[in-house]
Amino acid sequence: MSHPIYLTKSDLKTARSCTTKLYYKKLGYPTVDRVDGYTRILADGNFIVSKIAHLLYPDGIYISANLKTEESLVNAAQETIAYLQQENVVLFEPVLYHNHKLARADILVKQGDRIEIIEIRSKGFDSNTHEDLVKYRNLSLFRNKRTGKVGGEWRYIIEDVAYQVGILQEMLAQHLPDLKVEISPYLLVPDRTKTTAIDNFASYFQIQRLSSHRNSFSKLNGVAVNFTGDIQELEKDQFLTKVSIETEVAELIEPTITAAQKYLDYLIERSPEIFAPISKGCKSCEYRANDRDERDGFKQCWGDLADVEHHVLELYQMGRIGSHEAPLVNELILQGKASMFDVPLEALDDYTYSYRQLIQIEYTQKNKEWISEQLPTIIKQVEYPIHFIDFETSRMVIPYRAGMQTYEQVAFQWSCHTIAEPDALPVQTEWLDLENTFPNFQFAESLMEALGDRGTILTWATHENSVLRDIYYQMQTYGYHNPQLQTWLANTAKLGTKGKSNLVDMNAITLKHYFHPLMKGRTSLKCVLPAIWKTNPYLHEIPYFQEYYREVDGEILNPYDVLAQLQIGDLIQVVNEGAGAMLAYQDLMFGENRDLGLHNQAMRSQWKELLYQYCRLDTMAMVIIWKHWQKLCAAVL
Repeated sequence: MSHPIYLTKSDLKTARSCTTKLYYKKLGYPTVDRVDGYTRILADGNFIVSKIAHLLYPDGIYISANLKTEESLVNAAQETIAYLQQENVVLFEPVLYHNHKLARADILVKQGDRIEIIEIRSKGFDSNTHEDLVKYRNLSLFRNKRTGKVGGEWRYIIEDVAYQVGILQEMLAQHLPDLKVEISPYLLVPDRTKTTAIDNFASYFQIQRLSSHRNSFSKLNGVAVNFTGDIQELEKDQFLTKVSIETEVAELIEPTITAAQKYLDYLIERSPEIFAPISKGCKSCEYRANDRDERDGFKQCWGDLADVEHHVLELYQMGRIGSHEAPLVNELILQGKASMFDVPLEALDDYTYSYRQLIQIEYTQKNKEWISEQLPTIIKQVEYPIHFIDFETSRMVIPYRAGMQTYEQVAFQWSCHTIAEPDALPVQTEWLDLENTFPNFQFAESLMEALGDRGTILTWATHENSVLRDIYYQMQTYGYHNPQLQTWLANTAKLGTKGKSNLVDMNAITLKHYFHPLMKGRTSLKCVLPAIWKTNPYLHEIPYFQEYYREVDGEILNPYDVLAQLQIGDLIQVVNEGAGAMLAYQDLMFGENRDLGLHNQAMRSQWKELLYQYCRLDTMAMVIIWKHWQKLCAAVL
């Protein structure tokens, strides 16, 4: 084990999901989702919320900390204790450390005999709904409506704060036993019911990587956040809400500290109890080897069962077989059975999922593609022209314009491939805006002009419908007048629980009517395309598909792996998935590359090309799949 031994808030969350993961984390095992601090901060919005919170407390004192030695941790905790002896003080990231339990509060405010622990989160919060639940039902957004106990999507955040409060109580009891204080925990969160009066608010923030930074655990580790706006204006215009979680934290302190002590005992005593039994939950395990590190936590847990072909964890909705309390998959795993072919077919009796599960098992055994009897009719009935569309969007914690709310949907890019008539070549159109912080109405108008009112619009999943629905309501909210656009959106997207969308979802068609063994239990575009592409050589000969064909060492590459990489600055960059497109957009609009348009137009053009080629492939991928479905259906007609 690494030294010193301690349990942080994130360690506690890891242990609650799987104690074996805690063991791997402490040993530094590689994970498949490891990203640098700059990317993570850009993605989750905490960088701006934390910066705003710190600006609201101008007298705050930052407590630095180093994780390398027990001595450095003790010193940082003693520094926190020393400050707490003052009558009034504000601390940023004070170190709470006692008996190997370690946490940093985001903000600690001491005023006389009262201490506030303020947890900063970028998670959206609805204060109106919360206040109604408190007033009329003696509940809150943090409690289960049926049981009244702390639960739901906020529970792990409340546990984080309960851990901080519990450690602080222990620290004060040991070091300042005569200090009688009341500890009041709060969340500071973006409020979805509030708007900002500051126009282009996000433009006042910019983040950048630091070439070197302290060896600490901090939300802003490795980046700097700059604010160039008016702090007084910021103080007057708040879209953040400070909400008390005192009763919720009080409910969770004892079980949280007890659980933390159990996990610490596992670590300190090197107890074999830290190794949890393998189960269906291992499907999402992130502790898998990468190119730089051969240690593979998943294989270490599963042994020979890790390499079983046609693994039971790959079966569609495998966790829903059997009862919720005792999933059948877990029973099979305990018996040393890890193949989907070990699942007794008579157990597949849930109508919602069993049909797909049976298709997957049968056609995986046959190693054949499958289409339903209905697919040929579906394909034949589609009206031309056919438009294959894909959107790239972003949601930022900062309201984009004055009068807007946090986490508004912004649509910055679309791509479309149109097949005008049978046997016609696909024609591509596209649109991208990196100049306006809220381009939604121009986005929709350009799309309407490209698609018109004829034919069929194909999407993959329901995201595009959600975006068009949001834009429809944004037009009403912000008084954007374009009757033609409003009518087109109402006729195209499903706007509420009733009504019908005119968008045809290819993901839904796949789930009901198509299967390929290489897809396994998944139906995402990123899984369906390579399955079809790698096993149907005729597709590689079609001229407008050829640019995506590449073979390396006898293996046909996934078209997304063929996308060009560009050297931008000192780094080789590529955008080949949706999260990457969103991060590229946010970086260009709000990150360290925001000013490239002024200083290096060529570099900004490179980023644009990366975004164009990715979105372009998303719609071409749909064309490839559609063409293949047409061929399969023609063979059975």
